[in-house]
Amino acid sequence: MSLAEQLRELLNNLFDKFIKIESLKSLLVSLIMITFWILLAYIITKLFKIILFKTKSLEEKLDKKETEEQKTIKRLINNVIRFFFIFWILVMILNELGLDLIPLLAGAGVLAFAVGFGAQELIKDVISGMFLIIEKTFKIGDNIEIGNTYGKVIDVGLRRIKLENWKGEIITINNGDIKTVKNLSINPSFAVIEFKTDYDFKLKELNSSDFKNLLTSFKKNNPDVIEMPKSVLLVDLNEGLKFSINIKTKNRTHVGIERAFRKDLINYFNDKNIKIKIPLLINQQEN
Repeated sequence: MSLAEQLRELLNNLFDKFIKIESLKSLLVSLIMITFWILLAYIITKLFKIILFKTKSLEEKLDKKETEEQKTIKRLINNVIRFFFIFWILVMILNELGLDLIPLLAGAGVLAFAVGFGAQELIKDVISGMFLIIEKTFKIGDNIEIGNTYGKVIDVGLRRIKLENWKGEIITINNGDIKTVKNLSINPSFAVIEFKTDYDFKLKELNSSDFKNLLTSFKKNNPDVIEMPKSVLLVDLNEGLKFSINIKTKNRTHVGIERAFRKDLINYFNDKNIKIKIPLLINQQEN
């Protein structure tokens, strides 16, 4: 005998002593059973919510901030549990009211099939979003590239993500449309500075103590620099000598480092009365 049947039998035995009208007794038993199911639904959904979010205060004490992805996963689990449990409680309440549930559930099955068939894109987006969140493909604040779209992640949801590009435009992409993601916020970046000189340029100048001091002082004055190059690369001989300097920087700080080093490089060669040409990267993204 189930818990509901035991409770119903207990109530019937209790009311037999006081109520002789069968219809009134059945009504009171049904009302109490409905109240019981409602209270049970409230208590269990609250309990699951407490279990899922009980670590929040502990994380605050440890100075750990919960990420948006973690919050989304917890909300998802809580909503799924609450939906299925409340659905089950509603079935039990309808049963208490004497409704025949078999035709109702059969009709709901046909309706669910029809709705599901028409909501394939929505289902695909939600499932893709769950995997994106669980697998931590990217997080809020990351700079990513999806197809030809580049931007900073400002929101990660179950249905779609939002990016902000360097123009300040907000781009919304459905999770189901994401096939390949390039995450630019994981590894360090590289600042690439290229310049050209005439053929009579003396290569030993790039190995001089003055030039090495330039590299050393630049790293010292720029905390975003991780590592300066040990040598300058000669990359081309067409129409003069073309050199490249590759500086390892903290993630997404390479643009500022490129600008700062170009300025110092021009000042250095001006002091040496050496003519160089530095190309302007007009198409460079500002992110």
